[in-house]
Amino acid sequence: MMVEPNFDALQLIAEIALGIVGFSAILIGLSRASDGFSDPDNFRIQLLTYSAFGAMFGSILPFAIFDNQNNDLSWLITCWILCVYSVIGLIIFPKKMLSLRIQGHREIFPIKLYLFQTGILSAIFILSGLMITGLISQMTNIYTICLILFLVQSTVAFIRTMFFRVK
Repeated sequence: MMVEPNFDALQLIAEIALGIVGFSAILIGLSRASDGFSDPDNFRIQLLTYSAFGAMFGSILPFAIFDNQNNDLSWLITCWILCVYSVIGLIIFPKKMLSLRIQGHREIFPIKLYLFQTGILSAIFILSGLMITGLISQMTNIYTICLILFLVQSTVAFIRTMFFRVK
């Protein structure tokens, strides 16, 4: 029988992610007051928001699903949702970043950054898939690591949005 998630850690992750989501809402509001964002900035805000929402909803989800009756089924549902969410990110963001590189924004999106950000989404996908198949037994720790990876992704997008601007 699987153990329940660490609800204290999940609550902390949700609070951090909520702060990042709030910041992105401020950025979006400010963009509406001026000419809006460039395509690279728009991409980074989308990635920031996607990753922060992934961490936030991923940390709230176990509160709704786990009921002490069937932790195995609860983990399966939670990991499937995490896996599908990461696949959505893998379908959207690597292609968009490559497109922006082709459009002439190579200095803003170096290949190392592309590999780093795609690697984070790939790691979440692989880890959630391994949890679904039962090849990883430390569900609580690995699930928390996946959510922290979303926070790292969001933080990188935040820093790059603030300090690496389009000229």
